[in-house]
Amino acid sequence: MRKITFLLMLLVVTTGFAQTLPLDFEDPLDDNWGPFNGATAMVVIDPTDGTNQVLELTSNGNDFDGASINLGQSIDLSDQASNNITLRFWTPDATPRTHLLKLEGGGQPAPATQLYFNTTVAGWQTVTLNFSNVTGNPPLSNSYTILVLFVDSGPGNTATGTYYIDDINAPVGVVIPPDPIPAIPAPIPNVADSEVYSIYNDSNGFSTTFPVAYAFGAFSNEPDLDPGTAENLAVKMNFGVQGWGQGEGGPDDVSAYDFVSFYYWAVDGINGFDFSLISNAGGITEHVYRVGVNEAIVYESWVYVEIPMSYFTNIGFAETALWQWKVGPLNLSVDNAGIVYFDNILFSQNGLSVNDFDTTEFRVFPNPTNSDWTISGTSVMNNVAVYDILGKQVIALTPNAIEATIDASALNSGIYFARIDGVNGSKTVKLIKQ
Repeated sequence: MRKITFLLMLLVVTTGFAQTLPLDFEDPLDDNWGPFNGATAMVVIDPTDGTNQVLELTSNGNDFDGASINLGQSIDLSDQASNNITLRFWTPDATPRTHLLKLEGGGQPAPATQLYFNTTVAGWQTVTLNFSNVTGNPPLSNSYTILVLFVDSGPGNTATGTYYIDDINAPVGVVIPPDPIPAIPAPIPNVADSEVYSIYNDSNGFSTTFPVAYAFGAFSNEPDLDPGTAENLAVKMNFGVQGWGQGEGGPDDVSAYDFVSFYYWAVDGINGFDFSLISNAGGITEHVYRVGVNEAIVYESWVYVEIPMSYFTNIGFAETALWQWKVGPLNLSVDNAGIVYFDNILFSQNGLSVNDFDTTEFRVFPNPTNSDWTISGTSVMNNVAVYDILGKQVIALTPNAIEATIDASALNSGIYFARIDGVNGSKTVKLIKQ
């Protein structure tokens, strides 16, 4: 079996995609909601009050669609005398509707808890959920870290609608250290469109893509890892909670492709994870490749994994009947918890090599600095743009050379990012000003 792994060493920045309670949607971090099952979620101006911002959550009619957010401070429901969760909820009319609020990440013995609630009036109303009344669950936890809202929820519910949410509050516990995230996105493929079937990629606009009909499980969020004006998304998974995957109505024939590949970035300490292809040819069968078993896991770097399709067909995968794909904790055990990011999940005809990705290298020194940074590259740099941690451009250069000096004397101390556009592609590097 031929299996290729390329390692791209990157710097790491620890910053938050999480927020503390109460959520009033006035802080930019309040917009880090991850929609699922076809819902959409974004922070908008309150349609009833132009001075206020709210969460707009739209259902598309799928069962249990909604959005989730990772919290920067845990919700503590361990005190039975004080465990109400409140929120303001706007509905377009008085039609009775059922919704669901769920808390996840509570650890053992209470990893999750939930309560349904109903809305029966048009406009804003305050909803109070008393988790003292929850029955049939283990003792409530003091460390719920993920808040999930399902709209128009319930099995078989096909209702659609747009709702607004504001002022979510709950008893709070300990502050949660922010998860490490990659400082820059995964390399972008440079491969012919005709040779690729894309499962997950937002950078290339490939013509042949997995025809997603539904999703299952949940991912933590889908951060944009490009600090500049471009967008490069990745899926962030918290395997201490659950896995995530997508399915189609098909199944689909992928027998024209000889390899499946992906990039991952794993937080230090995780044991590994499962990558699965699921076929449906007269029966549903799941076939797993285990990073951490089939190959060693590498931490806090973008790692490229390429697997021959023969690996999967030899263990029973029907390549003419791809039905689902998913990623999950190693051996499906939450004991193998940890954060992993994924990008560029692709089938390819001939296999990719390191030359099929944008791998131009740049070196920055000194870093940290209190005066200037020097960037030295392996190819000519046409443009260099420096951004602060909020994405605001603070410096722009056009060196047209393989080396450039960035004057940092006027910058405040902190973390910055330099996006370098060169003749052989673009890169983003982290800069530290002392």
